[in-house]
Amino acid sequence: PYPRFGPEGIEALIAAPQAAARNETYRDSIGQCYPPGMPMLMTRVWPHAFIQLPTAIYVISGFNNSVRTIFMDGREHSNSDLVVPSYNGESIGHWEGDTLVVHTTYFEADNHWIDHGIPLSFDTEIVERIRLVDNGTVMEVTYTMTDPTLWEGEWTSTKRFNRQDYTDITESNCILAYNANLPGTELGRE
Repeated sequence: PYPRFGPEGIEALIAAPQAAARNETYRDSIGQCYPPGMPMLMTRVWPHAFIQLPTAIYVISGFNNSVRTIFMDGREHSNSDLVVPSYNGESIGHWEGDTLVVHTTYFEADNHWIDHGIPLSFDTEIVERIRLVDNGTVMEVTYTMTDPTLWEGEWTSTKRFNRQDYTDITESNCILAYNANLPGTELGRE
């Protein structure tokens, strides 16, 4: 279930299906070569490679070759007055048994959308609980999102991904000229 959205979220929930009914895209910033960012980076069908080192887990995504760093060295989140926002945010993780718990903050809000074109803000926070299930053949990720600026309450969802040990992540670049012929990707269109 959705949280109680403010005006921006309500607008998106109305406008997105209207655009779909017209066979148009809505807020397709990725088609304009903006990064997908979190949480979209982790909720689409593109493959992910998790590379674990003692101080960090690097997540390499086939979705625009995005790289996400989950710091595992015990650090606290950066000072909000000094941090530079990013599309993937700042992710701090730790293990709780067999579950990787990741707290992500400090998102860049410009042309950054959640499902259905719902905006997020610098105040969005995401807590992920990532674990392997079904004898290690499925990665289950439970997302709990909050944004006191744009909605009331929590937004929780769970995604499951089948494990593929021998899947390549090949180069994937967003080149605006390649996307110019796709519906809804003209600069300035939503």
